Amino acid sequence: MPICGLKCSICWVVLGVWGIIQLALMGVFLRVHAVAFAEDLPINDAEWEASKWNMDYVYKKYDAASNNCFVAAGVYVCILVFSGIQYRLNTRQNYVMQ
Repeated sequence: MPICGLKCSICWVVLGVWGIIQLALMGVFLRVHAVAFAEDLPINDAEWEASKWNMDYVYKKYDAASNNCFVAAGVYVCILVFSGIQYRLNTRQNYVMQ
């Protein structure tokens, strides 16, 4: 029994694919320490100064943000699987609306 309709499941399939691609790419770019994401990192100046401006502090922030992106991409995989199942249920089932 489908939970959502055909159009809704197609919409969630598209959003799932888009989310996976975007977050996977962001995770890869954060993993290689892309400078474009430097302003998005939660860097605390006091903690960074306490570490004597060591770049390992910044690299740990990059890695944490990268892990967050990969976890979010995993959530989008779950959304994609669920909406794919809903799409299949909607296309295979011939039900009569009363």
